[in-house]
Amino acid sequence: MSKHVPAPVGLPVDGREQPTVEGWTFPARNPATGEVLWQVPDAGPADVDAALTAARRAFDATPWSTDSTMRVAAVRAFRAALEDRADDLALLLAAETGVPVALREDHVDRPIAELRAVPRRLQAGVTVVVTPATSPLAVALEEIGRVLLAGGTVVLKPAVEAASAALEIGRIALDHLPRGVLNVVTTRDVDVAIALTLDRRVDEVVVAGSAVVGDRVKAVAHRPGTRVRVTVGGPRQVRAGGADMASLVAEAARAVAANAGQAPWVPSSVVVPAFRYAEARAAAVEAMAAVAVGDPTSPETLCGPLRSAVARDRVLRYVALAESERADVALGGRRLDRPGWWVEPTVIGGVAADSRLVVEEVLGPVLMLVPDASARA
Repeated sequence: MSKHVPAPVGLPVDGREQPTVEGWTFPARNPATGEVLWQVPDAGPADVDAALTAARRAFDATPWSTDSTMRVAAVRAFRAALEDRADDLALLLAAETGVPVALREDHVDRPIAELRAVPRRLQAGVTVVVTPATSPLAVALEEIGRVLLAGGTVVLKPAVEAASAALEIGRIALDHLPRGVLNVVTTRDVDVAIALTLDRRVDEVVVAGSAVVGDRVKAVAHRPGTRVRVTVGGPRQVRAGGADMASLVAEAARAVAANAGQAPWVPSSVVVPAFRYAEARAAAVEAMAAVAVGDPTSPETLCGPLRSAVARDRVLRYVALAESERADVALGGRRLDRPGWWVEPTVIGGVAADSRLVVEEVLGPVLMLVPDASARA
């Protein structure tokens, strides 16, 4: 996979690709095999300072914030370049985060197409964008487009597991956006990331990810003069009954299996009438058993690996919780015996409505069935 996209060698900051001041890196690993793909720049405080200085200068001392004609032309050129590189970006996501290329429409193609070059009447400034490992390109491009078209500048800080995809966006931007307008900082150091959000040169902090991360950023980044916007995912529950119950259950199973359940707001639990539980269980098992699991670069694959060993082990702990609650693990629930970070597509039935399996975000290929005893025929 690494042959398709050049390995990251520097940070796209202030109009050029430059190595970190301290020369540190961290490995990007292929979640399908566990193998090291390449080394990613590991930014420190000096690199953050350079990125913020560049973004502040581009906003305050160049025509970017006031010349909408220039912005429209630049964003159009940037979008066209992204479209030209869409195949590479889809392969890069598959290599680094395990997103199957079969899902590229949602994760690559549509986010690029929606980068519309239409000026937006929003409050502009220097914006720090912190993106998650789930749907990393889609989230990043949505926020970058919003800020740039309003006349703002961006420092993008991606999740560690999706760092290379963000760096590639930044590298593409070097040829099409003015110096300092879009800067990318990748780091493993939580303190460095927090310092980025606290800096007084920042006008806005945007965070997409888990509720825990969002709460932490809200607590430390909010101060007079700084806008903080947090978008977090969460478990989504659907109800299935009537003549289409089986098809609704099957649809939910396929949705939560796609990309191994690593997306916000997937229907991770389905409430079904208790007296039809056996029917719902059979539909869920049949649909989940038919899911194609395998190499994320294969067009047939729907369910790839978890994005990291930590993510895999987190899912397996939820399965262990289900077993401790005497829920019905009807299918899967095990770690696949292969290199990388894999969990079998899983169906867990007989789950209580107030179980942590339902109220918390599992982020794995796991569908919960919740019998509702109050449902009537």
